[in-house]
Amino acid sequence: MRTIITILIGLLAGVTLAGESSTITLRSTVLVGTGQPVTLADVAVLTGDEAKRLADTAIDLTAVNADPAGWRKIDAQGVREALESANPLWGAVQLRGGPCYVRSVAHDPQLVEESTDHPNLDRPAAPGTVRELAEQWIAGVFKAPLRDVEVRWVSATEGLLDHTTTKLLPLIDDAGRSNRMSLRISLYDADANVVVEGEARAEVRIRRDVAVLTRDVRKRRILTEGDVRIERQWTDATASPADTSAIVGREAAMNLKAGGVVGASDVHTSVAIKRGDRVQVRIITPTVTATLLARALSDGRPGETIEFESIAPSRSDRMRFDARVENAGSAVAVTGVTGR
Repeated sequence: MRTIITILIGLLAGVTLAGESSTITLRSTVLVGTGQPVTLADVAVLTGDEAKRLADTAIDLTAVNADPAGWRKIDAQGVREALESANPLWGAVQLRGGPCYVRSVAHDPQLVEESTDHPNLDRPAAPGTVRELAEQWIAGVFKAPLRDVEVRWVSATEGLLDHTTTKLLPLIDDAGRSNRMSLRISLYDADANVVVEGEARAEVRIRRDVAVLTRDVRKRRILTEGDVRIERQWTDATASPADTSAIVGREAAMNLKAGGVVGASDVHTSVAIKRGDRVQVRIITPTVTATLLARALSDGRPGETIEFESIAPSRSDRMRFDARVENAGSAVAVTGVTGR
């Protein structure tokens, strides 16, 4: 009977709160005091009474290895396991976002000073600082609004990020991109003297629309609207998701799995000209334009340049040349154009 009552209470709570949205949204980065227990309220923004009721749920990070900068990562699955362990009836609440990076600091996170041993790199950018300028510059590099760019600084020359830019001229160089973006930053005064310079590295994520596969798609199949759904997700800045406006009607370049984000290299345009096809090729020269019938010597997609052979009765009269595929049955070759 006790079990039935518990179930009824849970169902009643769900009905009572049906009009209220309760959500747990994981933060991107969190600083906590050394030895301080980590709770759900630390790592997430809680909306609604049901979510707030779970605020004191313990989040155990002791089994998570820290990266070289001292950050420990917890994802939605880890939070879900903690919630299910502490409160099996938590499921009426929506869990969003992630992962969240947590780092312990020696004092109050708001008062920790940057040092070479324990750099407090992740505090919000103060106006008029290198940190603010660099984050704006990074957003410009990726042509994204600042609100859709997440920068997590992982290393920096001591004092560089919080140095003022007032009356100084900045120069930022991109020293290379991989999983982390590396910047070389210099600040000059009005006499072109270097006031401060150093390096900083950051992990960058971009929030953008991506296409997610709703089902498995085999290689060479043409994607339809039913094969994908568009979601707004945080992705690594160096990732290359496919253009969501140009996926339907393109051909899968490989076998694709349901639930995966479609990358730019996962799809391509279908073959417009097949090897052996007879094609009308426009030959454009500075003085005359002509059209001849030629045979394609390989498959070609729109925009690709492939080899053709002119059609003639005698093999000795045939000539081979390159032309760019325009569409099915059509290609163009430009000759005799010199450099400007």
